[in-house]
Amino acid sequence: MKTSKDIIETNKKQKEFYNTKKKNLATRLWSRLREKTLKGIRQNSGMQQQYYDLHKVWFGDLSTKKVLDLGCYAGNTLSMYLAENSKSYLGLDLSEVAIEKLNKRLEHLPHAKADRS
Repeated sequence: MKTSKDIIETNKKQKEFYNTKKKNLATRLWSRLREKTLKGIRQNSGMQQQYYDLHKVWFGDLSTKKVLDLGCYAGNTLSMYLAENSKSYLGLDLSEVAIEKLNKRLEHLPHAKADRS
């Protein structure tokens, strides 16, 4: 069984990875190929838009809700939807680099911010 000390050490390693994104050449190539291929399939099939539309239905009316987006990295389309449509939005992630990027994207929303967890 993992102790809280073990979990904290794992989080520190994850934070270092997400801040530096150190990947070897093979991993970088595979990631690019996989993501480009999957993104194309999702967009061309309409699956990506269906995914977003379904989540928006699940979220419901956010105008009176406080939203906590855990592990948001630099935010994605749904993160921005949550931030733009909620009463208040807080995105949390381990990566300082990602949080800086997300805060820049959120600058126009006074009720939204991102922070490190």
